[in-house]
Amino acid sequence: MLTMPSARSRRAFTLAEVLVAVACIAILTAVVLPTIQGRLQEAYEDSIVQEFDNISSAVTAYRQDVGKYPPALQYLSALPASPTDACGNGLTTTQIANWHGPYITRTIPAVTYYVIAQKDSVFNLLNTGYNTSAITVELHGADTLTAHDVDLKIDGQAVNNTGGLQWAVNGLATIIYFEIPRKANAC
Repeated sequence: MLTMPSARSRRAFTLAEVLVAVACIAILTAVVLPTIQGRLQEAYEDSIVQEFDNISSAVTAYRQDVGKYPPALQYLSALPASPTDACGNGLTTTQIANWHGPYITRTIPAVTYYVIAQKDSVFNLLNTGYNTSAITVELHGADTLTAHDVDLKIDGQAVNNTGGLQWAVNGLATIIYFEIPRKANAC
């Protein structure tokens, strides 16, 4: 005659059952985690590319309206009390009246930099000194792999010192330079 196991004998899992369950979880984690990390890295790189694209479009729209290039990114969201162009010359009242911004949806404060992707700093000043035929946007804080991949997405090649996106390793930090084309020496 068959007897039912007592309630006391089936209260816990056996060691073999626990080990099999832990092994299954470890295998699933080993398979899924790299995929998730890769997708997060790709999304992070895409957010940088999108930020550069938005800034480039906004600078171009500002230039079309005002006739001059902005000296800082904050000009894309609001004009300061005494606005100047990229060369430091004051804007005329006509140029100020032609400002039809904001040109970018993000509010850019009048500070040294603002943060994107929760870890990288975009410097507010637009640099005209690196290249006379471009305005340069600087991003600090990305790692070398990110700079390499973003360069590949923007230029189609991952060469750190040519094209519209350049990057350099400065000590432990990587600086990405995104160049927006302009007429040579134009303000």
